[in-house]
Amino acid sequence: MKKLLVSLVLSFFVLASKAINFTVDGIYYYTIDDERVGVSVDYDVDMTTSPISIIYHYYTGNLTIPSTVTYNEKTYKVTRVYLWGCSELTSISLPSTLEEIQEGGFADCSQLTQITLPESLKKIGGFAFQSCNNIKEITIPASVREIGQDAFTLSGIEKLVIKDLAAWCSVKKPGGFISSNKTKVFLNEDEIKNLVIPDGVTIVEPNTFNGFKSIETVTVPAGVDSIGKNAFLGCTDITKVTAHDVASWCRIHFGSTMILQNGTIMMLSNPVCVSQNLYIGNERLTELIIPEGVEEIGYSAFYRCLGITKVSLPSTLKKVGADAFADCTDIRTVNVTSLRDYCLIDFGNPGANPFQDYMMNRAFTWMLINGDYLYDQGALRIPEGLTEIKPSSFSKVDNNSTVIIPASVSKIGSYAFYTSINRLNKVYINGHISDMGEYAFGSCPYIGSLYVNDANPDSIPANAFYNNYVYNSVSSQTLSQDYNYKNTKLMVPVGSKQKYEATAGWKLFQNIEEYDFTKVTGIKEDASGMSYTLDGRQATSSAGVIVIERLSDGSTRKVLR
Repeated sequence: MKKLLVSLVLSFFVLASKAINFTVDGIYYYTIDDERVGVSVDYDVDMTTSPISIIYHYYTGNLTIPSTVTYNEKTYKVTRVYLWGCSELTSISLPSTLEEIQEGGFADCSQLTQITLPESLKKIGGFAFQSCNNIKEITIPASVREIGQDAFTLSGIEKLVIKDLAAWCSVKKPGGFISSNKTKVFLNEDEIKNLVIPDGVTIVEPNTFNGFKSIETVTVPAGVDSIGKNAFLGCTDITKVTAHDVASWCRIHFGSTMILQNGTIMMLSNPVCVSQNLYIGNERLTELIIPEGVEEIGYSAFYRCLGITKVSLPSTLKKVGADAFADCTDIRTVNVTSLRDYCLIDFGNPGANPFQDYMMNRAFTWMLINGDYLYDQGALRIPEGLTEIKPSSFSKVDNNSTVIIPASVSKIGSYAFYTSINRLNKVYINGHISDMGEYAFGSCPYIGSLYVNDANPDSIPANAFYNNYVYNSVSSQTLSQDYNYKNTKLMVPVGSKQKYEATAGWKLFQNIEEYDFTKVTGIKEDASGMSYTLDGRQATSSAGVIVIERLSDGSTRKVLR
């Protein structure tokens, strides 16, 4: 670190050489502009040596810096200080005009025992109190707006006092500034254990509570919109997080930093990741009901909230941020208002979907539609008119043996039906798929029949129907990646078998048969203009593969929609 600080001093020397430098009453000043000056260590430069020698004249004993200084009949305000390396400086009085302690400003001032920061101070630079081993307590005034990286690293500070918590939340902190386990943080006279973010705070800056190891509970008011990355890094003793309400919590944007802590991936902008639970008022959240009107759930909003067992999504929801439900391994049911509303939701990644997480740690989850189990409806019917099944939408939805995809759908996203292991047996794709994502039907090893009503197929990824280490409890064996390609019967339109055998992805299937998609059974003899599915059941809507039987003129035909 000494090497780093030497480079900082050399940089300062270059900067100061462009200013007007002068000494008054033994204190060395340099001009910032026509009205302000800074205080630094005086130095001499020996140009006769190679390399050039810089000799510093460090301050010793007691030093009192005035608020103003006059030079050549002009008075300047003293606003900066840079006293790195003054290891024999025993006490200092800072001016009421001071605005900035520069980077490394008091580093290696090892004999200082106390320092009072004035209410005018706005910025504390990085490494500012490095190796100030004898300063045990320091108070941060409410005027401070920025604290640099490692400002108190390797110092002797045991008590850090914050004067104003609301002001502290808005302080810019580009990195951690406390690295010692012995440093305790106080709000005025009380150690911060039960942290209550004040009303009126909208933004909690990154690293705000980084290193505050004594925090046990956190309360977040409704007005908070953003909590920056690493805001709660190192706060490993948090046991309870309380939000004002679910809607306001969903609105919070959490920072994106993800770290590995004690073998667990954690998003340290969200204190729930540490506490593993969330309270609304005095009640622990176990049944999460996202209220109507909420359009977006923020990034990592409920990450590692292990208490949640049920989730209800509103019809207004349009977007769920990445990892919003990652590692919520207790979720067992998810209620949606309708399949159409659900299919329109954009999930940031698998961990955003309450049915699934990107680590695949969650058990299979049941889908309910307005309180009714989807499996009671016989088949998962993607609504007619939708053009896309979004990535990860139905991954780990363990509800149905049959999936029916209408002709309007042309795109099936990556992992759309991934690991629907236990029940999925038949898949009907009733139109042209121009874009199928990776592992769209991955790890679904029990698909016995796959009907694809597309005479001119586009290529699909080679892993679209792959299995990733699926264990079959019946046969007590791990199924191979190409199990579906060997065992699933692919049914394609009459006259198109050769095209499938020549098309990338589809040609991996070893059992391809042609099928007459106008052929159905079970149609009622008196049907007239009725809609039916391929298996002959009357349909209440135009979902799935549809035929029309008996036209108004008395003729009969089967028309595929």
